[in-house]
Amino acid sequence: MRTLICLSVLCLSGCVVMTPSAELKALELVSVAVTNASTLAPSTAENSVIHPYERFDGACIELNPVSNVADFVPAMQIELAKHGVSSRVYASNLPETCRYSIHYVAQVEWGKHWFSPDYKSYMSGARIELRSYGKVLAAASYKPSLLGYDKWASTQDKIAPAVRVIAYGVADAKAPAVQQSGPAENNASTESGLAESGRRTTARY
Repeated sequence: MRTLICLSVLCLSGCVVMTPSAELKALELVSVAVTNASTLAPSTAENSVIHPYERFDGACIELNPVSNVADFVPAMQIELAKHGVSSRVYASNLPETCRYSIHYVAQVEWGKHWFSPDYKSYMSGARIELRSYGKVLAAASYKPSLLGYDKWASTQDKIAPAVRVIAYGVADAKAPAVQQSGPAENNASTESGLAESGRRTTARY
């Protein structure tokens, strides 16, 4: 009788250790990979238009009341500041002192995030233009990739290449490289830098 009781206790207190199957591990890896891929940021802007203009360090942003991307303007201001461009936002009627102004449009769509049953909004396209008294100086767009790998990236990451285009006036959206020089070249480099900074336009806004 005592033996039967002991066996029953052992059976009830026993633990069953289960290891995940290879299929479950593979599914988990795929889920992580797809989620990470869907938040990758684009590296280049689309449909860039560039006209010659002086480098500037300030601009006015005209608020677009029909844009439904709430963080678009803050994201754009952060990116502009990274490239040495300060900005102010105006709801309407830009002052005449705004030599450089930035205008934008953005589209929003709804979709399901990977492995999620809920619909969420995401920015599906955007266009940013730099103007000077109504004349377009530069423009660039964000468009999602064909595979949609950047669909769920942040607004700031999506528009970063387009902002670099209008900040530097180059279609490849790359900031000018700073070259290291030896002592014999420092004076010439300094003089060249001063001459270049003299051509930089300080915007009043």
